[in-house]
Amino acid sequence: MNLLRPIDRTFSVKGLKLHLLDWGGEGRTPLLLLHGFTGHAHAWDTLSIALQPHFHVFALDQRGHGDSDPADVYNPAVAFDDIGGVIEALGLKSLVLVGLSMGGRNAIYFTSKRPELVQKLVIVDIGPEISKRAAAAPAGPPEPDTWDSIEQAAQHLYRGNPNPGIHYYRWVVTTSLRKRPDGALVWKWHPSVKERRSQLDIDWWAVLKSITAPTLVLRGESSTVLDRDVAERMGKELPRGRFVEIPRAVHTLHEDNPEAVLAELKEFLGF
Repeated sequence: MNLLRPIDRTFSVKGLKLHLLDWGGEGRTPLLLLHGFTGHAHAWDTLSIALQPHFHVFALDQRGHGDSDPADVYNPAVAFDDIGGVIEALGLKSLVLVGLSMGGRNAIYFTSKRPELVQKLVIVDIGPEISKRAAAAPAGPPEPDTWDSIEQAAQHLYRGNPNPGIHYYRWVVTTSLRKRPDGALVWKWHPSVKERRSQLDIDWWAVLKSITAPTLVLRGESSTVLDRDVAERMGKELPRGRFVEIPRAVHTLHEDNPEAVLAELKEFLGF
């Protein structure tokens, strides 16, 4: 019986323990989901449930995030090794790759280096250029260092972006927090992801132009990370690219407007 609950799997890639959610779907086209910065694999749960009847869905906790080990370096080059190592460990020869924000950049880089592995690519709200608005302080009150409860964290996220609804946040926060040895509740991502993050000297437009796989670019209508003119240019400069803007969405499109995102994925992926 398939109860649509993921299996927790761990892999060692160059000595780093990486955690993966395997939603099942043996015999179907593999589809790998890559979350954004300070996110985690469980942030894809609702989309994973919708995609699982059509694909063998996997969601990776990238290094330093979720239940994967922290590391000394964070950039697309080391993410390339992580993603490739997990794909090899799973025995996958071809897959669909979907990446949000940081995960989108990592997916772009990986696809450019291993084109034979990626059937189709979905880039979610990220591009070669980051909007200047991304540097602005987030909406809502400042974030505390620790949380008193799941409810407090959920309410904080809701004030910053009400689109997904408070009930969604109450649910997703249950997999977003960990308890420190002193008993305090903190986000699961490791502090090193902010302390040791580095930007490689990459010509992202040139990388994008080299991608030959069919590629869908999704942008939130009110995104402060991916400007519309950049997204439109991506759709034109990708050899087989298409750009779609998702209404009633900011940056986390699959949480803000899941029905619209799923509709676009159905058309693009053909299920």
